[in-house]
Amino acid sequence: MSIRLRLILTYSAVLVLVLLIFSITVFSVLHWALVDSVDRTLERAANQALDVVRTLPVTFVMLSDGTLMPRLGWAGENLQQQIQQISSANAVFTQIWTDSGQIIALGSPHLAGQALDQAGLNTREPTRRNVNVLDIPFRVLSYPVTTGSTIIGYIQVGQPIVYLQEAESRAAVVMILGSAFAFIASLFLGNALIERALHPIEDIASVASQITTGDDLSRRIPYSGPPDELGRLAVIFNATLGRLEALFQAQRRFVADVSHELRTPLTVIQGNVDIIRRYGPDTEALEAIAEESKRMTRLVGDLLLLAQADAGELPLITQSLELDTLLLTVYEQVRVLAGENGPAVTLGRFEPVRVQADPDRLKQLLLNLASNAVKHTHAGGTVTLSVWPDGPEALMTVADTGEGIPAEDLPHVFERFYRVDKARARKQGGAGLGLSIAQWIAEAHNGRITVTSAAGAGTTFTIRLPRQIPPPETLAETAVNMRPPQGLRGRAGLTPPPGKVAPEAAPAAGAGPPPE
Repeated sequence: MSIRLRLILTYSAVLVLVLLIFSITVFSVLHWALVDSVDRTLERAANQALDVVRTLPVTFVMLSDGTLMPRLGWAGENLQQQIQQISSANAVFTQIWTDSGQIIALGSPHLAGQALDQAGLNTREPTRRNVNVLDIPFRVLSYPVTTGSTIIGYIQVGQPIVYLQEAESRAAVVMILGSAFAFIASLFLGNALIERALHPIEDIASVASQITTGDDLSRRIPYSGPPDELGRLAVIFNATLGRLEALFQAQRRFVADVSHELRTPLTVIQGNVDIIRRYGPDTEALEAIAEESKRMTRLVGDLLLLAQADAGELPLITQSLELDTLLLTVYEQVRVLAGENGPAVTLGRFEPVRVQADPDRLKQLLLNLASNAVKHTHAGGTVTLSVWPDGPEALMTVADTGEGIPAEDLPHVFERFYRVDKARARKQGGAGLGLSIAQWIAEAHNGRITVTSAAGAGTTFTIRLPRQIPPPETLAETAVNMRPPQGLRGRAGLTPPPGKVAPEAAPAAGAGPPPE
């Protein structure tokens, strides 16, 4: 059974139930209102008749056992006229009976000698009953007349209820026909409304089918309705398709880039293997094979790291860490990497700050940025490493005075395999993954990394991490150890005091070395 048919049947069943409850309620209220109107008329006529009966004389009859019993006396034509007036004024039939079953007043000659309700002449309480008199339905009120605790007569007041039953019958017919018409109309209207409501879902199914058969993720659902639940579903589905399209395109680019990166070293290795096979062992060929093998090893290692990070299978082993101490370690390694003919490596603003982080990953991040800066800064330039607290954050910068990054390339520097100077980066051994790894490490620590740069004016990468505020008792001890060891010297001279930046080590405008 389709969703449309289930919705129509459910909608119709609920409508029938509602109409049934509504009809029963309306019919019950109508019946109560009509009966209550008749009862109030009968009660008014009975009270008027009772006022007349109370003026009648009461006689006493001696029973066979010597007991005196009160009994209504005869009032003649005067009583008859009064009862007829009451009957005419209220459009009812009125009868006055003695307790012995003798009628002493009759409001209408049509029922001469016949009680409106024979059973009502034996009751001790006022009763209302529906009875048939001469095959005509009547509503009859039987009211006992008492003196003290003795019943001395009865007043019976009745009114035909043919019109009441006819009104109820007509109301029932109208309700049945109206309910049937509403049910039939609901089937057609419900089908139209449900078809319109399900149209976006059919569009989604159609687009999904076309994507499946045609492998075309560029298709979108053409929705122009109100922003209701289905509208939001269409928007979300289109957004999902957009994200899937971007991911598939990224995957295609990724596969293409990996294939391209691996093809070059494999070609070099294959060519040198052919040389060795043809001419025998060759030192240069073996060195070329070893160098390309190292490059492939680095590339595969970086790819494995990013794949594990994307899958959430690369956990961080965090601990309380002094960033200034970590930066000093990176500083020493980068000085060695720069060598005698490379740029000067210096410390800029240097203040103690503590974070909760994985030291190995942060060291990897800093080395990626610093090695990039060294590669893209010529001799005579400067690479400056800085660290300091900034409110709730810890800031680290890696700045250089090198080539800089053109403005059109800045939005893409963290993309995988993206390189500003592709030929030069490949010659230097880069694959364009270092900055992607650096960005993942920063974000994995709930931080962020940004870059500012200008072509020919240098680059600065800024890393912001949540700062771990030390307890007050350790602040004094930390202040004593703020100055780095005197033995640390950059190419531009001695490391500056904490909180100050040497002019020759000042960070350049921009944001970070060109990516590999």
